[in-house]
Amino acid sequence: MIIRDTFLRDMAKLVAWYPLRWSVMLSPWRLAYFYGQLVGFADATISGGRRRQIVRNVTAVYGGRRSDTEIEAIARRNIQRHYIEHMEFYKYAQLTPENLGRHIRFQGREHLDEALRRGKGAILVHMHYGCKQFPLVALGLLGYDVGQVGYRDKTAVDYSWVHRNVHLRIRMRMEDKFRVKHVHVDKSLRPAYDTLARNGVLMITGDGIGGIRGAGDTYIPIPFLGTRMMFPPGPARLARKTGAAILPLFCIQQSDYTHLAVIEKPIDQQLSADRDADVLHNTMLFTRAFETYINQHPDHWFFWEEFQEGVLIPKPAP
Repeated sequence: MIIRDTFLRDMAKLVAWYPLRWSVMLSPWRLAYFYGQLVGFADATISGGRRRQIVRNVTAVYGGRRSDTEIEAIARRNIQRHYIEHMEFYKYAQLTPENLGRHIRFQGREHLDEALRRGKGAILVHMHYGCKQFPLVALGLLGYDVGQVGYRDKTAVDYSWVHRNVHLRIRMRMEDKFRVKHVHVDKSLRPAYDTLARNGVLMITGDGIGGIRGAGDTYIPIPFLGTRMMFPPGPARLARKTGAAILPLFCIQQSDYTHLAVIEKPIDQQLSADRDADVLHNTMLFTRAFETYINQHPDHWFFWEEFQEGVLIPKPAP
């Protein structure tokens, strides 16, 4: 979900990045998850407007197939998962190759290894879905040459002073300690090409705004969840230019708070003389996988709040 800065949210950020972060880092993992659930429950209850917006957007997709009670539960769990992801981020520094298996396991890792044997690198295209950074940190600890494409522009005018100088500064400092190379698209995409040229693994978000924000690409409207949604063509363009494989990735939280990271088989990319047609076709292939996983676990997707006309969904032509 996209969080817009307000005075109250700035105060919450100060609490989150100082006393709460310190407390979580000193606490067992189970307690960290409890903190996430508790803060998420409070936010879902207090900020009723956001919860109601999620309910409206989920209802627009599943209204005939899920009850009002189910949809309300999806909205509440969705907000809670947002905070659970934050609590886990504080704990990533405590992960090691030895304890990693207690928290996350991979399904389909052989697909990634097979793709890398081709020698042209692999793009793991994922969503704002579940604890999306956990597989990134885990692959780095497992010894893969892995990079992540992201957007961390501290000079953005729509960010508050607290967002720029507390939230982003501390987050980037913590991310720099991961065994991962970060590619900030507001600077240069050259490191992304370098990662693939080394036969490395590049993770990039492929859903909605944020996937390659700032990279100058035009988003593509694609059929999705019964309507059309804007998707970034960056992953498909990058794969077409470099010859890298594209593998959809999903991180699903289990009932015991561990995670299952699912790496799907590489999509069967279309390669022809028509670049735009190839990019559209290949983007549609991985968005179909996205749709499948959202249908299975709708509470995991963090863009429900923005899944409406004029945000993620293009407005109809006048």
